[in-house]
This record gives sequence, C-alpha cells and structure tokens, in this order.
Amino acid sequence: MNRNFRGYQNMLEVYSASTFQKKNLNQGNKILLPASALQQVLHLKQQGPMIFRLQSTLDDKKYTYVGVLEFTAEEGTCVVPDWMLESMGFFDGCNIIISHEKKLDQGKLIRIQPHETAFIDLPDPRAILENHLRNFICLTEGETISINFHNTNYLIDIVKVEPTNNLKAVCINEADVEIDFMKPLDFNDAPPNLVKKSSSLVQQEELQAQKQQTVFTGTGVRIDGKPLTTQMRKPSEDVKPVEPYNPRKHKLVNGLKQTEEAAQFIGSSIKLGNTGTQNKKNA
Repeated sequence: MNRNFRGYQNMLEVYSASTFQKKNLNQGNKILLPASALQQVLHLKQQGPMIFRLQSTLDDKKYTYVGVLEFTAEEGTCVVPDWMLESMGFFDGCNIIISHEKKLDQGKLIRIQPHETAFIDLPDPRAILENHLRNFICLTEGETISINFHNTNYLIDIVKVEPTNNLKAVCINEADVEIDFMKPLDFNDAPPNLVKKSSSLVQQEELQAQKQQTVFTGTGVRIDGKPLTTQMRKPSEDVKPVEPYNPRKHKLVNGLKQTEEAAQFIGSSIKLGNTGTQNKKNA
C-alpha cells in the first residue's frame, strides 16, 4: 500500500446506504466517512474535491475511486451506495482499505458499454447519462456503475478512461468529458434467419389459403325486393368441375325430329341426272 502519500489510510467496516437509510447516496459514487478521516486530511493543500480509493481486502484487483458527501459516518465505518457494495463484491460489515488520493487527472474521454439495449432505447440516452454523471466525482476503468432512471437501474461498464494513467481513473468533476458509447452487452446484430421456400411449397400455401377463405355469409335480396328463402350453398358446392365436351355422350337417340310447327322447304330442287326443275308442294 506504500504507493504514494495520501494523508489518510485506514481499514474500515463498509455498509450499504440502505442499511443506514442513506438512499440519497445511490445516485452517484459519493460515500460517508467518519470525522476522524477529515481531521487527517485537513492539513493537506487539497486542490479540487477530495478523492479516496476503496480497496478490497479479498481481491487486490478490486478497487475504485470515490468522492465524499459527508464525514458523518460512525467511527470505524464507512457507508457506500448500494450498487457499489454489490459491484465491488462487498457485504455489510466486511473490512475494506480506504486511502486518500492526492490527485487524479482531469478526464477527457470515457468509453462506456451499457449492459442492456433498453438503455440506448431511452429517449436521448446520452443526455440521461450526462445528467446522472454529475453526481459522480470520478470514474475508474473496469468498474460497473448504476444509473437509475424512472425507478429502473441500468448497469454500465466503464471500459476505458482517458488520459491513460497508472491509476486507471480520472476526475470528471467540472470537466469537459467526451462520452463514447459501445454496443450494449445484449445487443444482437445478427440478421434474421430467413428460410427460402420452394415454388411448390408456396403454391401449396396459396392453395390452402384460398380454401380457408370465408364464403360470403351476408343476407341476399331478390330483384323484387323480397328476402331470399333459399339456403346458401356449401363451400364445396360453389365450384364444380366442368367436364370436356364429348359428342358421343350428347348425341340424339332418334335423330332430329321434325315438329308440326316447323316450316317446310318451299324452294326449287334439282333431280340428279335431269336438268328439269319441279316445285315441291306443301304437305
């Protein structure tokens, strides 16, 4: 832990904001420290907000940088936001190492990655994020922060911070920081799985759709205005197959019969083998 002189370093018990009814802490990354911590840093010529490093005692790679809201915590304890307790793998009453950080570089760029596509689907997510980051004093590369919007918590990974430095953290308090959005973790840009159907299959589906079409079931009216009493035909009776014309099936059994009303032929005729003509009388 002998990296740089910070003016304050101690091992404290950590508790969530909900445990001490301090839910206002959940809107950023500011914590509560005991008054004794303030007494040890007052003599430092601190420029800008006070920044502290929270280090896990179980994992050396688990750390984050935070600001301080108040020095009102009970002695030997500190209070952190609920989302930070979970993100860092802490639990109520566990020991963590807290040390004062003299200075952090002013942030220039932050690359973030939301966990859910639902966040970027919000109206103007960039403005929402920028508004919530005003409650954050600093950001640490590799940590996961939480943004609450309309009673919904959205987790966001801090993928990279610039300028690059050994602490992998930057101060964003009163800084002009550019935010670079990455695709959400659950984002799926794969094209839809389209199945190409054969022409025969398409024809079968079209035929099936025609069969399922509903036959007209409304009320018909005759030309004379009287209601119809005839029942509607069944769908199977609407269309009957037409057989090709067969002259053998339609021949007259006794040939063409002459009726009495039919007119007799009155014109002239020619007898074969004779040039003379004769009139055919009416029967």
